[in-house]
Formats: sequence, C-alpha cells, structure tokens
Amino acid sequence: MNRYFSFIKHRGKAAFPLTFILLLLGLGACADVSPAIGKFYTGRTLHVSVVAMERAPELIYTLPKEAEVPKYYRVSPEEAGNELLLMRIKVQNHTATSAIVDIDQNAAELRDFFHDKYFPFNVNDRAEEISQPEDISRQRVARCPISDREPRNLCFLWNTSYSDGSVRAFELIQGYGIDGWLLFEIPREVEIRELRWRAGDGLTIEF
Repeated sequence: MNRYFSFIKHRGKAAFPLTFILLLLGLGACADVSPAIGKFYTGRTLHVSVVAMERAPELIYTLPKEAEVPKYYRVSPEEAGNELLLMRIKVQNHTATSAIVDIDQNAAELRDFFHDKYFPFNVNDRAEEISQPEDISRQRVARCPISDREPRNLCFLWNTSYSDGSVRAFELIQGYGIDGWLLFEIPREVEIRELRWRAGDGLTIEF
C-alpha cells in the first residue's frame, strides 16, 4: 500500500485544503470532550494540535481509484480486550526555515493515569484486505482519496517508504504543515491523560 500526504500552506494566498473524509466503523467517541482538543500547542519549532480523538473496535477503510474497483482494508487490535484510538493531528511549522518531522513509532507517546505508555503503529503493517462489506450503504467506512498529483491527500500519518527500501520523514518548510490520523492500540478501560509529541520537537498536551 502507498502512503498519501498533503502539505498545507498556512499563510499567503496559496492553500491546499485537505479534502478527505474519515469515518469509523463502530465509532465510539469519548464521552467528555477535553478542552485540549482543537487547541494548538507550541514547542521550540512546531505548532501541534489534536483535532479529534476517537475510539473504535476496528477500522475499515478504502482506497478508491477512478475507473477501478475500490479495495477495502480492516485494521483490528492485536490483543483481546483492546481497542483502537485514533487521533487526528495537525503539525505546522511557523518558525524554522525547514523542519524534519519523523513520524514513526517514536513520534508520539500516550500516557494514562497510571503512567502506562502507548505508542503509534503503522496502519500498513496491520491492514488486511477484505471483500466489500455487506450493505455498504449502512457501513461507516473511511474513504481516502488518491491522487498522482501534488499535493496528495493523507489519511494516516507515517513516514513515506519507497520501492528502493528507503524511508523518508516529512520536511516542512516554514508556513506549511501536515494533517492526518495517527493510530494507537490501548485497553478498552484506559483513560488517556496526556500526549507527548516527539517528532521534530518536544511538547506535551494534557487531556
């Protein structure tokens, strides 16, 4: 599977809006919305915001292409008693000429009230291809648009891998950012206390 990203201009007339729609199968939103959701936090270089935080028993998504039959994929927890926690995160560079944002399993760290830690995973490592869900009109399925033109759209935040085996982090020039979803696996009963952001900067967001 490929990975798709969008660089968004935050100042000036040029703007590349993110157009994807992400919906979750069996979505379970947090009952209490933290005041931290949607607020930007500033590190030495980056501005980071958790735009949304959702919990779900599993995720189904599709990567449709024009004139092709869409493929469907499922991502499920690996451990019994766990669920998925999805965070939509915006990362912006308003300060430095250029900032390297290395989004991998060490990019972020979730902590609960007992100081247990949880780290993001690469969706591509977990996704299994499935047949089209029955009664698709009633399903809530993530739809990630694909484009061969720049800027491309991103559903899931992760470093980009290439056919030669190389892996490349995001390079954000001043005034640009990225916007997408980061996935974690956590126990169902856990309440998240904070997010510690590590990619390209260091800051903490308390929920």
